[in-house]
Amino acid sequence: MYTKNDIITEERINSLREIRNKKREKDFEALIPAMGKAAVDEISKIYEMFDHRMLIWLAGLWEPEIGGFYYSNSARDHEGFLPDLESTNQAIGFITRQCRLCLGEENGEMPITKLPERFASKICSFAYGLQDEDGYFYHPQWGKDVPETRKGRDHMAAWRLIEPLGVECKYLRPTQRPKTGEKKVTLPEHFSSPEAFAAWLDTKELEGGRSYSFGHYINSTTGYLFSAGKEYIDILVNWLNEHQNPENGLWESKVTYDAVSGLMKLGLCYPDFGAALPYPEKSFESAMAAVLSDQPVTFGCEFYNAWAAMNASIKSMEFAEDFVLADKCRKRLFEMAPELIRVTGEKMAKCRVSDGSFAYFTEESGKTCPRSQGVPVGLADVREGDINGNGCSTQAPLKHMFSAFGVSNPPFFCEEDAEFLFELMDARVTAPKKAVAER
Repeated sequence: MYTKNDIITEERINSLREIRNKKREKDFEALIPAMGKAAVDEISKIYEMFDHRMLIWLAGLWEPEIGGFYYSNSARDHEGFLPDLESTNQAIGFITRQCRLCLGEENGEMPITKLPERFASKICSFAYGLQDEDGYFYHPQWGKDVPETRKGRDHMAAWRLIEPLGVECKYLRPTQRPKTGEKKVTLPEHFSSPEAFAAWLDTKELEGGRSYSFGHYINSTTGYLFSAGKEYIDILVNWLNEHQNPENGLWESKVTYDAVSGLMKLGLCYPDFGAALPYPEKSFESAMAAVLSDQPVTFGCEFYNAWAAMNASIKSMEFAEDFVLADKCRKRLFEMAPELIRVTGEKMAKCRVSDGSFAYFTEESGKTCPRSQGVPVGLADVREGDINGNGCSTQAPLKHMFSAFGVSNPPFFCEEDAEFLFELMDARVTAPKKAVAER
């Protein structure tokens, strides 16, 4: 078996860089007719931040004995932490999409099916083994007493790691209708009746950045809504429409990063709910203002969510078949493209870490991310990249940016980079963990 040092050689790195750059240049050239050279030049500057070190970092989070990915280096290296479902799902999504192996779920491709079988089968077994009789998936490092958003996100991640491989989950999932004779899985209390759900909504306050946290909950638990039934979805959409501000297309009075993040979380759900945003042009304008805002960014979702909100606004126009308005807004995007992309690149760079990975928070914020959805995922006060932050600060904003423009999304890496990463994963050897006090 090759060792890490056999794989990471100067010759190999130089060869990969040359192959990768040629494929990127071809992708960039294809964008020029639609976006213009000035905009593509700004895209090229962003892609220069993505190099082989990100692949080395990502491969280093693979745990071969368990079949999952750690959230961060500090989680990998210290006692009390283990791989988790969301990090694993995000890692393979990033690898397969950004190394040109998978087009994505929107094209009918599930990332887990694009991995070499030796990794996919381990990952499937890891996820399968975490399911409890109640249908949810729990991690030994966190137990069952976890927030609903943690349960919901782990549930969504788990089935994507199991069922696309032709394996049925061990138990009926919470969002599946019970079959005859099977035990019904209980949803949260506010789904006990339409009246209870409506009463629960009426307790929610959306101003002061709260639309972001509320939207995050809804976005993380949409499976509950679909399981509960269409009546619940209709109640939610009507309530949201009644509470949206017609002046700015947000659920708050002021245009801020948090308010636009609330638009992103909820706006992306609208098409799935069979509905269109009530004021999509105002929503679009607020989202663009957030992309261009000179308000200091503190974490990756502030620029990611702004692009996602702008994209959701255009998609909502198209969903409502208002193609004239969608074309009008997209024309504005193309006119502003160089500036929008330049500002985005500058904000992204603030989340970059010295090892080539990206963190959730900017260095200037002085914050780190030791918890995710209410549970511990790494050490506090450590400046490091993490799988969620790496995706939120790079792949996610660019995915929505290119989608908003209506053009192809060039992958960061290439198939040869994937082989390099897989070799590094094969060479991974589990090392003894340190006590937290030893760091």
